[in-house]
Amino acid sequence: MSTLDIHYDATTPIAASRRPARPGGYPVVGILPQLKRDQLGAFVDLVSRYGDSIELPLGPNKVLMLNHPTAVEHVLQRNAANYHKSPYYGPLKPILGDGIFLAEDEHWLHQRRSAVPGFQGCQLKRMTETMRAATADMLGRWEAGRRDGAPLDLVPEMMGIALDIVLRTLLSYRLRGDDGAQVMHALTVILREAERRVWSLLPLPLAVPTPRNQALKQSLAVLDALVRRVVEQRRASGERGEDLLQLLIDAQPDMVASGMPETLLRDQVLSTILAGHETTANALSWTFIQLSRHPEVLARVRAELAEVLGGRDPDFEDIHELSYTRQVFMEAMRLYPPVWTLSRQAMADDEVDGIAIPKGRTVMLCSYAVQRRPEYWPNPEGFDPGRFAPEAMRERPRHAYFPFGGGPRKCLGERFAMLEAMVIMAMVLQRYRLDLAPGQRIVPEPMITLRPAGSVRMQLAAA
Repeated sequence: MSTLDIHYDATTPIAASRRPARPGGYPVVGILPQLKRDQLGAFVDLVSRYGDSIELPLGPNKVLMLNHPTAVEHVLQRNAANYHKSPYYGPLKPILGDGIFLAEDEHWLHQRRSAVPGFQGCQLKRMTETMRAATADMLGRWEAGRRDGAPLDLVPEMMGIALDIVLRTLLSYRLRGDDGAQVMHALTVILREAERRVWSLLPLPLAVPTPRNQALKQSLAVLDALVRRVVEQRRASGERGEDLLQLLIDAQPDMVASGMPETLLRDQVLSTILAGHETTANALSWTFIQLSRHPEVLARVRAELAEVLGGRDPDFEDIHELSYTRQVFMEAMRLYPPVWTLSRQAMADDEVDGIAIPKGRTVMLCSYAVQRRPEYWPNPEGFDPGRFAPEAMRERPRHAYFPFGGGPRKCLGERFAMLEAMVIMAMVLQRYRLDLAPGQRIVPEPMITLRPAGSVRMQLAAA
């Protein structure tokens, strides 16, 4: 049964048996000043002090922060049809338009159905070879740099390989010249500005010619130009591809006929590029940082790679054998979930765990904070891949961990991202050791996604 087949009676008011905690804040601005100082730390502290449900005063708005796995499951899965993307995603609308990330109801369902075949097992198996080829190109560049003794800047390297893989596998497009650097810079500007606007009391309209708005417009133009090149290359070739881009092109006539805008293909391709590379790149960056800090974990990963692969590059069939390597990646996403918070708006009155959720209320689900709750994650700041051994996972509530979201709108590319990460980790770690250069303080930067802030310098050494 589709989520659209589930109906709710909004005529009877919900009687609350419990009230969410209400932390104090400043007049008018609420807790926005605390968030501006240390957004991530503030949310973790709030959950630690107030527990399962908190009413956050965010300027003139009140947001219900739900922090118990049962409540997370209710919003994302059991009653998902009652929750749309919240107005806090508004700053992404000029970027992603009506693409799958922001679409709702039938428009979302049409897009989801058209894209699903692009991520089936047979397609993923075909993509593995392309992922290996892109990673081999990256490692060739690394070897030249290693001979020169230059440190590696980890984050742009991970952004570059993830962008290259998304374009090659899903859109059959190869970057030219300095396209990659321009696209990554544009995405950084856009994500940083979008996050700033989310927490701003009075964000200026894009039409106001401020320096920030001008930079944002220029960055959007870079991404629009990339999308045009991708689509024009396919149409000029006269060929049918065996990829996601072809599925999206084939679905356009029916979608436009159903009332979706002519710009939908642009929005879909851009959503694919953004969601398909930014999140995986961040997760890989945090994984390599943690492996540098935990040599005993790195040694165990290397032992598994040696046993399963024996020095060769991974095939699709090898991936499920790399169980500990997968646990390492999952633990890195626990500590640093690429999409660190989600928000939804209730479309009708609802209730969860005795807490009333009135129609129109914004609900916040912060994976960064929930995935640090000591009730489910003892020593929550510690790095312990054993948390994701099968027996450990069975003992935890399922939605104590949701880096890919959950329910019907769970990330469509989850299997793609896991495959990509395993291929890159296996090929990199069989060849090199990445050591953090001394004197660095690595801190997360909460944009729409969660990147390491600034440069992360790594010294390459042969494995």
